[in-house]
Amino acid sequence: MAGFIHGELMPRLSPDESAKAITDLDRMKDFEMEKDQINRIELKKPDLLGTGHIVITPKEGKPEKITLRHRIAYDRLMTLTRAFSPEIVSSS
Repeated sequence: MAGFIHGELMPRLSPDESAKAITDLDRMKDFEMEKDQINRIELKKPDLLGTGHIVITPKEGKPEKITLRHRIAYDRLMTLTRAFSPEIVSSS
């Protein structure tokens, strides 16, 4: 998950910039999971001296863990995952 676009961490983009960023990010993805394949999404907030993470646990197979180094990334991912499927999201 590449968070920096134009040197900014997860900036707000115009529709054209957003479409280009989605295309670029799609080429760099490490895994893909459909919504109905996901059992649980856990987020841990980065603290002052450490990192946080997001763990996506599928109904079958091994979980995918992604390190979060920035509070802004955590906050935006929390908003997106709760909108995506609030019943499977937990945080600490």
